[in-house]
Amino acid sequence: MSTLAAELPGIDAHTHLDGGRFDPAVLELGERLGIGLFLCSNLGAFQPHPGMDEVREMNGVLAGELRRHPERLRGYCYVNPRFGREALDDLRRNVEDRGMIGVKLWIATLADDPLTDPILEYAAAHRLIVLAHAWRKTVQRFPYESTAVHIARAAARHPEVRFVMAHLGGQPDTAADVVRPHANVAVDTSGTIIGAGEVALAVRRLGADRVVFGSDLHHIDLAANVGKVLGAGLDAEQEERVFGGNLRRWLAEVGS
Repeated sequence: MSTLAAELPGIDAHTHLDGGRFDPAVLELGERLGIGLFLCSNLGAFQPHPGMDEVREMNGVLAGELRRHPERLRGYCYVNPRFGREALDDLRRNVEDRGMIGVKLWIATLADDPLTDPILEYAAAHRLIVLAHAWRKTVQRFPYESTAVHIARAAARHPEVRFVMAHLGGQPDTAADVVRPHANVAVDTSGTIIGAGEVALAVRRLGADRVVFGSDLHHIDLAANVGKVLGAGLDAEQEERVFGGNLRRWLAEVGS
């Protein structure tokens, strides 16, 4: 990792491209806020069920951004598990040829659908980070939008996979309890409803080793996301783990 990234120990576990690019202004803001590395996926036009050609294009665009910002970005390969062997082949290409460090599961399938098994088996073998969307909703839920229950079931079936449940499950109080028995599930702090109180709750319930900083850029302000972690009343050691210590350890294991 570059000297710059070493001097900026913070890592953002949950970002996206915006219109096919990572805004350089965000990288500059990260410098001021102490966020040195951004883990990023590309959801393209945010279609729930993108076709395989679109998936390949999305991951190819992301690969281009990773090459443009090699010291500041790492990539999650977006996967639509409904495409079976084609999806697995694209994942292999992006990990083994393009150096991506993880898998992004969104809303094409539920996280515990058997269709995800080959993807998760590959992730376990290569120690990839699996960033899995989860949001408990009472209205406007997508048909295949996972909740903490689906993440917990997938984690139980694949105990060697390192999951990061996005958005604290969209309902932190219950979601933290659902995934607590599964030591291979961490949570990220992203989400518009997540504030300092929810960050503190997650650390109390799960421990600082299972909570990581995430912003959901470019959809939300980076400074506000940093502020809610700083406002959570964590001690210095807990803050260090949440802001980057956990992810640095996991990234060091990718491919091992």
